Amino acid sequence: MRAVGAFAWSVVQDALHRKVFYAILAFTVILMLLIPLLPSAEVGVQIDLLREAALGLTSIMAFLLAVILGSTIIPGELGRRTLYNTLSKPVQRWQYYLGKYVGIVLVVAVSLLFTFVVLILFVLIRFSLFNPGLAKALFTIMLEAMVLASIAMLASVYYSPLVCILLAGLFYVVCHVKGDFLYRGMTDAANNPLLRALSGIGYYLLPNLERLNINETIAHGERAFRVGPVEMLLLSAVAMTFTAIFLLLGSYLFSWMDL
Repeated sequence: MRAVGAFAWSVVQDALHRKVFYAILAFTVILMLLIPLLPSAEVGVQIDLLREAALGLTSIMAFLLAVILGSTIIPGELGRRTLYNTLSKPVQRWQYYLGKYVGIVLVVAVSLLFTFVVLILFVLIRFSLFNPGLAKALFTIMLEAMVLASIAMLASVYYSPLVCILLAGLFYVVCHVKGDFLYRGMTDAANNPLLRALSGIGYYLLPNLERLNINETIAHGERAFRVGPVEMLLLSAVAMTFTAIFLLLGSYLFSWMDL
């Protein structure tokens, strides 16, 4: 596990030297602090608006970090030819692959922790309201980022960073609309058999990322329904399962990659 840790730390160091990392983080925090300037009706609406918009911005930040890092780590090291030197040492390819993924997760986790602290303090200072329940939403955002990073890394084994980012974006959209769009495509008798079959495959094989989106519920104080430990455990199990599948598949393909 020492090798995995070393590769993970190298990703953290690489991210800290990337201007895009600071740009995404700063942009998120600045927009978060500007949310109160939006028109709103009353204090209660201001609080809900702030929390919902801030969580939405945090979701975008996590998506960008997970997808950009996941899509560029392996192709970047291939382009710099540092990957050949790394793999010439007594390390297994799966250790390299897993370590890089763990590093991406650490970068996203630290970024989410930072935005969480900013959001908690901002809500506390502006509205005199301590709202640790926001951690639930940030946890599910982290789960989604883990899935996205694993699929981006999987694609990066064979495709360029730009193609990987586009594929990860498509994956994100499809997995958020599958509950409605793909279900209708699968069950609508007016559709041709091929479209119904493809919709059915996507519906049953792809994760439903929309279930991980509890931002609105948390932002409105869980008044509609409460997200309890059981729900969080189920969401974690689903996200971890798909992440493990994509990691295993990506690691297997990487082990057979011709270098």
